[in-house]
Amino acid sequence: MGSGDNGDKVLLQKLKRGDETSFRTIYLKYHKRLFRLAFKYLRSKSLAEDAVHEVFVSLWNDRKKLRVSGSLRGFLFTAIKNHVLNVIDKDKRRLKKHINHSYEKKASRLEAANVIELSEYRGLYQSAVEHLPEKRRQVFELRTEEGLTNREVAAYMEISVHTVKSQYYKASTFIKEYVRRNMNRETGS
Repeated sequence: MGSGDNGDKVLLQKLKRGDETSFRTIYLKYHKRLFRLAFKYLRSKSLAEDAVHEVFVSLWNDRKKLRVSGSLRGFLFTAIKNHVLNVIDKDKRRLKKHINHSYEKKASRLEAANVIELSEYRGLYQSAVEHLPEKRRQVFELRTEEGLTNREVAAYMEISVHTVKSQYYKASTFIKEYVRRNMNRETGS
């Protein structure tokens, strides 16, 4: 234990009794070192200065109930470290909240865009089905909307299974092409 530690103990005892001169002496002795430590981690002069200020305000306000088991220097450095960690933690939480909020807004916009796109797709799909020749549309609707098999459609319409397959293939190809062509037109691609 050096003479500096003994001097700090005397300063601390006087500080506990409300001696402002002792407080100023402690402030002048440790301010720059605490600032450098805070600045090293916070990378902001104003945040580092605020951190040092808060530590010294707490030191003065809590002076009567201070319990310093080691050196005053160690006590102050621990106090600044804890304050810096709190500031960093608070910034992380704020950043995380901001990121989550931004993500939610973006997801909401994407969801709205997807709903609009799905709605446009359904409209184009329905329009394509309406553009099919009557018999081809009937084959397509019996297969897709009614869930009938090729054989069941053939029996219902009194046509061959081969004709059902051919008409269904042509209808599907036409609808895909119609939707693709018109979606590109609407999106400007």
